[in-house]
Amino acid sequence: MNERKKPIIVRNNYMMLAVLIFLCAYGAIMVFSATAYQCSINEEYNNDSFYMLKNQVKFMLAGFALMLFLQHFSYRLLNNVLAAFLYLSGIISIFLLKTPLGVTANGATRWVKLGTLGQFQVSEWVKVCVIVFLAYLIDNNKKYLSSKKFTVYLWIAGGIPAVLLFDLSNDLSSSAVVLGICFVMTFISMKTENLHIVVFLAVFALVAMYVWSIWSNMPTPEEMSEMPFRVRRIAAWLDPGRYAATQGYQTLQGLYAIGRGGVFGKGLGASIQKLGPIPEAENDMIFSVICEELGIIGAIALIYLFGYLLYQISRVMMSAPDLFGGMLSLGVFAHLTLQTIVNICVNLAILPNTGLPLPFISYGGTSVFLLLAGEMTIVFSVERRIGQ
Repeated sequence: MNERKKPIIVRNNYMMLAVLIFLCAYGAIMVFSATAYQCSINEEYNNDSFYMLKNQVKFMLAGFALMLFLQHFSYRLLNNVLAAFLYLSGIISIFLLKTPLGVTANGATRWVKLGTLGQFQVSEWVKVCVIVFLAYLIDNNKKYLSSKKFTVYLWIAGGIPAVLLFDLSNDLSSSAVVLGICFVMTFISMKTENLHIVVFLAVFALVAMYVWSIWSNMPTPEEMSEMPFRVRRIAAWLDPGRYAATQGYQTLQGLYAIGRGGVFGKGLGASIQKLGPIPEAENDMIFSVICEELGIIGAIALIYLFGYLLYQISRVMMSAPDLFGGMLSLGVFAHLTLQTIVNICVNLAILPNTGLPLPFISYGGTSVFLLLAGEMTIVFSVERRIGQ
């Protein structure tokens, strides 16, 4: 008697798949809302109000299609020389930013031109590569989980692409996320908690001292243009009103949008701030547009969706059939958590502007495609093999 074929999506995948669909649909709707008017009046977008929405949906559908297909392959295929190959590909992709293929915008070189395919954001690929390589190193060196020396080796492995991203692309925010992923994965897996705490406190103290040095000697609005890029970012975060006409403009406009939305918002499509006052309304600042149009209720609903997705990933992580699967899931969990928290905190002016997109929500084909076809595919693959 023939065995019944396994369905494309196994039953315990349904809830995680459902929340992914909701998040991507939420993102597509908000991208359209944030860009429709600007696209309709801009010849660069063929005066097509659906231009950015169609681009975003194209990458979402491609990501979902690959995710549903690739999840059937075992994640254990990555636990060999392929992990090292991916890591090296991430390093090489960073160096491509310094070639004529590199694209610079807003003070950072984050993209590589791929001809008719558009632009590829290198940092998103590097995050996937670092997660896989660190999981591989941890799983294949189990006997060193109590070794402080091996912990330092892991930090070096995660630090190399982070430093290269910072040095070659001037992308501090992505570098910080890569380091954060590395720190979380080593903190959970390694039995060197004291070393992690000491390093964390040392880094926190250095950052606090740097911020204090800027706070104690704030430049005048006239001096801002002469300050280094990151000094301007931090000074504008510390006192956005003082630099309202320059570096603090984006922060203030985002806060105005959030305040204007109130509890229930002004209605989908009714944002005024997105029509020009908020720079990058479809990217870094899309959470402000959500708050203006859908209010606190809409923001809470979005945060709940993220929380539920992270809960589902944490279940996979804790039930993984081996250490490698658990570490892969942990890396995805760390990435999504860090980037979501940082983006929302930037919109609320709790953190300086960083340029990080909101996962699954912000406009950006590379980000949403690699989140689905890369990171979430790995999580689904781990989940399918629980109990095997």
